[in-house]
Amino acid sequence: MKRYKFIIFSTILALFSTVACTDLEENVLDEQLGGNLVNNPSNAQALINPPYASLRRTIEWSNYWGLQEITTDEVIIPTRGTDWYDNGAWQQLHLHTWNSDHMRFQNVWNHLTQGVSRANTAINYISQFPQSTTNDLFITEARFLRAYYMYLINDLFGQVPFRAADETDYSASPEVLSRKEAADYIIDELKAILPNLKTKSEVGSTRATVGAAQTLLAKVYLNYEVYTGEAKWNDAISYCDQLISSSDYAVADDYWSMFQFDVAEHPEFILRVPMSDAVDYGGDVQWTNFALHYSQEFGNFNSIWNGPSTTSTFFNTWDTENDARFQDDGIKSVTGFNQGFLVGQQFAVDGSELFLRDNTTPLVFVPEIDIQSAPENAGIRVMKFAPDPNTVDQFRSPNDVPIMRISDVYLIRAEAKFRSDDEDGALADINYIRAKRNMDGKTLPLLTSLTLDDILDERGYELYWEGLRRQDLIRFGKFTNAYQEKEASEAFRTIFPVPTSAADVNENLDATLGNQ
Repeated sequence: MKRYKFIIFSTILALFSTVACTDLEENVLDEQLGGNLVNNPSNAQALINPPYASLRRTIEWSNYWGLQEITTDEVIIPTRGTDWYDNGAWQQLHLHTWNSDHMRFQNVWNHLTQGVSRANTAINYISQFPQSTTNDLFITEARFLRAYYMYLINDLFGQVPFRAADETDYSASPEVLSRKEAADYIIDELKAILPNLKTKSEVGSTRATVGAAQTLLAKVYLNYEVYTGEAKWNDAISYCDQLISSSDYAVADDYWSMFQFDVAEHPEFILRVPMSDAVDYGGDVQWTNFALHYSQEFGNFNSIWNGPSTTSTFFNTWDTENDARFQDDGIKSVTGFNQGFLVGQQFAVDGSELFLRDNTTPLVFVPEIDIQSAPENAGIRVMKFAPDPNTVDQFRSPNDVPIMRISDVYLIRAEAKFRSDDEDGALADINYIRAKRNMDGKTLPLLTSLTLDDILDERGYELYWEGLRRQDLIRFGKFTNAYQEKEASEAFRTIFPVPTSAADVNENLDATLGNQ
């Protein structure tokens, strides 16, 4: 258990060098001063910054986002010649052939448990400072962040190691909450802190707010049947009602307005991860480089990686003529490509046709993919977030990323209503979203009746490539189905195995989950 002790104390020291990721004033501390810093009340702000900083790891394509997307029909990363093999890591995720030694499980486990640890550190030390309105709010926000990271761990791994913030005997392994115990703890914790959080209008969407806590409660209740076998649809509906009735949020009339590089606050956003060229956030959030073909250089982007695509299985569900979420040409004049799905012949900024690296074969993105050995043009690409052509660093996307937004809340309510036999109410919520998603000059037809498949499809259209697909497919019983380049997989694949490195140092973890 010495390993846990080392990790915790290393976190306490290292967290102070983390750059602020909230709207709080940045205050980076000199870690050479050691433990005295955590006992200094003037450093309360620096204690709350690190658990916020951990949110960035949840949007990295090679981290949490990857586990939620590459394991589904929304993302496939085929091997292209000598590119993108990486010891089979990406193929294993898509094909559901992973084991507990997969490096992505270890990375995600470490990052999420570090988020919990950082939140606990903030709670523990700020609680020892003189009571004040500011310190009390920091503690409440840290409790929300701890609950959020626990929710992600529970959803992925089906169990959560846990110790109270004031438990400082790190020689003892933390207890492990079962999936139901963790879900119930998260619910109780969120309800306890809800009255003490600020609203979005008071602190913005980069901070934990009343709306963020309500959204997380709605999400836990939506997935409660998966976690425990017991449905809680009415509870999910209740918290969605509260959010939808709030004047802080509104569904966007312009879908693509949320995904531009210069967008910060937006009426859709409930909780977002701020990113900026002005601050070196680091991480794997290169939305542009990793999907485009090598030839699609533009602006300051001259290193393109030709990686992920979407599957034909997902692509073929779309209304490509009428749905504004499918494509938008707003950035084409400065990038050469559209937002949304990139299919067919691709063009340079000047409108000329692009070619493969042989400089003779037209660059035409096609849906056909061989995951083991794909040609350069295989796979329809996705560009959800608009790049800044003049960015000072092409490897750090400056787009603020929403991890909770109000359109998702409408869709959560629609699903919960449908599952509790209120089809009319569900249909109204679905059509409310669809009515705002018309392509210019076209009309996206409203639905006249509804099935569960319709709801899942609508979630895909609205939320694709936003890190939610795996959870959705599991809830709809489709995660283990066959789709492009993937055969049907075993039922136990709906939970990821705890990494071997974690199980080796905590005997309380169940190493059999996800490993049957």
